[in-house]
Amino acid sequence: MNHFQYILMKTKKKQYLFLFIINLLLLNTISTGNNISLIKNGKSNYSIIISPIAINQEQIAAKLLQEYVYKISSFSLPIKYASEQNRPSIFIKQNSNYHPDGYSIHTKGKDIYIEGGNRKGCIYAVISLLEKYMGCKYYSSTYQVIPRKLNIVLPEIDISDAPKNDCRIVNISDKIDEDFLNWNRLNTIDEYFAKGYYVHTFNKLVPWQVFFKPHPEYFAFMNGKRIIDQLCLSNPDVLKLTLAKLEHDIKEQPDKLYWSVSQNDNFSYCQCENCKKIIEEEKSPAGPVVRFVNEVAKYFSDKIISTLAYQFSRPAPVITKPLDNVQVMLCTIELNRKKPIEDEISSQSFVKDISDWGKICKRIYLWDYTIDFANTVSPFPNLHVLQPNIQFFSRQNVKAHFQQSNISTGQEFSELKLYLISRLLWNSDANEDEITNEFLNGYYGKAAKWIKKYIDQLQAELLKSNDGLDIYEHPTSHQNTFLSADNIIDYNTYFNQAEKAVKNDSEKLNHVKVSRLPLYYAMMEIGKNDMFGKRGWYRELNGDFIGNKSMTDLLEEFYSTCKQANVKQLNESGLSPKDYYESSLRFIDIQVKGNSAFRKKMIAQPLPSKKYSNGDKSFLTNGVRGANDYKVHWLGWEGDDFTLTLDLEKSVLANKIEISSLWDAKSWILHPAEISCFVSDNGKDFVDIGKIETKGNQEKEDVNRIYSFNAHASAIRFVKFEIKGTNKLFNWHPSAGGKSWVFIDEIVVK
Repeated sequence: MNHFQYILMKTKKKQYLFLFIINLLLLNTISTGNNISLIKNGKSNYSIIISPIAINQEQIAAKLLQEYVYKISSFSLPIKYASEQNRPSIFIKQNSNYHPDGYSIHTKGKDIYIEGGNRKGCIYAVISLLEKYMGCKYYSSTYQVIPRKLNIVLPEIDISDAPKNDCRIVNISDKIDEDFLNWNRLNTIDEYFAKGYYVHTFNKLVPWQVFFKPHPEYFAFMNGKRIIDQLCLSNPDVLKLTLAKLEHDIKEQPDKLYWSVSQNDNFSYCQCENCKKIIEEEKSPAGPVVRFVNEVAKYFSDKIISTLAYQFSRPAPVITKPLDNVQVMLCTIELNRKKPIEDEISSQSFVKDISDWGKICKRIYLWDYTIDFANTVSPFPNLHVLQPNIQFFSRQNVKAHFQQSNISTGQEFSELKLYLISRLLWNSDANEDEITNEFLNGYYGKAAKWIKKYIDQLQAELLKSNDGLDIYEHPTSHQNTFLSADNIIDYNTYFNQAEKAVKNDSEKLNHVKVSRLPLYYAMMEIGKNDMFGKRGWYRELNGDFIGNKSMTDLLEEFYSTCKQANVKQLNESGLSPKDYYESSLRFIDIQVKGNSAFRKKMIAQPLPSKKYSNGDKSFLTNGVRGANDYKVHWLGWEGDDFTLTLDLEKSVLANKIEISSLWDAKSWILHPAEISCFVSDNGKDFVDIGKIETKGNQEKEDVNRIYSFNAHASAIRFVKFEIKGTNKLFNWHPSAGGKSWVFIDEIVVK
């Protein structure tokens, strides 16, 4: 053995000796350290200890811990009062010195001490214990992961936590239980606001239906006349009526702290001489609002009066500051979601507005929007902006959030968004990637990596495009960018692999299929826009139209998955999968063969709005009936009666003449009040062949309606429709009195 080998051998012996000593020390630590065997071989000598006069949240926290430990180990820890305590124990106690939702957990010897603030601190502490140390996860309202084991061993614990935001609300459309809300540390509107007093309350306080006729001066002055859209806030009688109404309603809900005194949901505001003067002084239409709300807040000094900084009232006033018991709701409705608000050039006016409000207002409530409301089951790659936006809001003195995600099954990554947003509202500096990856692995299992590929490519393709991302857009807005034909091939490859990876796990396979619905929806909607093109539902061959079976199969798969997963709605207007399925079948039932109106020219007086389908009248005779989305194949008229005249180019024998309309009340679209049909062979002498009226106030209607007229096998060349709209929204509508729209599509002559 040479000298080098000898030195090497001696060195290795020292290394082995060192490792042996370290292992010995580790073993000694494990056997004699401060680990707690809460459950051992399915048994325990621990008790949960609460005060004999325990408050509600302490009792809920104790029962929650008992319930989940039992689910894990099949052993039920007894709940005892402090007077009968034994050791070792888990002590649960409220501590009023903490943040209302804050908490601490620490071990001392073999005992566990849980303390929480006076709202839900103890409950959140128990949930933290279950999540971090026992492996329990609540990924969605229908999917939990609870490990089953006979032993629960806890390490030494010394943690404390509190939320960065005092109010954390995510709008959830589906019915869920309080347990799920607690696991996500979320609040509800009803926890804070009086019933019926959340937003848009001017008409509740001073209803135009009662006061407009006798007192038009109570209402907004615009364009030389009084209108019912908003109140005249400089009128002292409006203040008196508001105070009287609130005083009455507060007596019925005396325990409620927050009361909304806020503008109606439209763009109008009073510009009478007095209001205009205030607006000029304050350099914002918010001036009259804040001055009015301050007077209400003075009168109800023990309540918090909430109002909106929304649309016209978003810029802060320069003179008047909101009182300390005034809450200002700032809304991001107009913004582009492609980039974080702070980085987006088009959002800089909002950046200025929120900064200005943050300097003068102690209570800012941030109302943000995180989905495509017009098409909630449609790809909307905005996950990358959620954290920077919430962090930006925090820097602007925001402590209360309403994230209007309209979370429900089937909507684009609704489970992931809820999981991520709720945790960022608690701690805006949390590791977003860790939260996202933890959710993907837990919710999708072996399919997670493919879902992640889909999310990453969707986002990357958006960011390299010139597209914006708007909360009321249609998938066709991105049909040449992140929803291009080539990208959709990639996306379907990822989902095919994802489904294959979990084909033997029915629960996770369902998660994958539901998450694929937005992609299918985009494909179908883009196909409708390109009806006879490469991505469409038909191809034109020698004057004939041949259906694309892959698209009809897609529709059947989409509807089947929706039914299986109990998907309830596909957009903000409440479109059901059944209505979408039926309207899509109607849409793809092309009116070509035997339709004398196909691709014939139309005259419209007045012309339709260019906002929709670019006002192109050819959509009325393109052989395709509009479906559920007013932005695709429909033409619209606002607050007008109108006439449509069709020239068939030659005389034909016609038996039936049809025209269609759309109903989407949340978008201010109603069926026409009536449609009359006239026919002529010369374009001068028209014969009346019928009138069809819409009965009732249209509070509930079918999405699509076909008006059919009997032409009695007449020889005709010209068809004329005289269409009367409702012109104004009915009293039941939240924007009652505002102009209503009529949307018309396919004219068929057979």
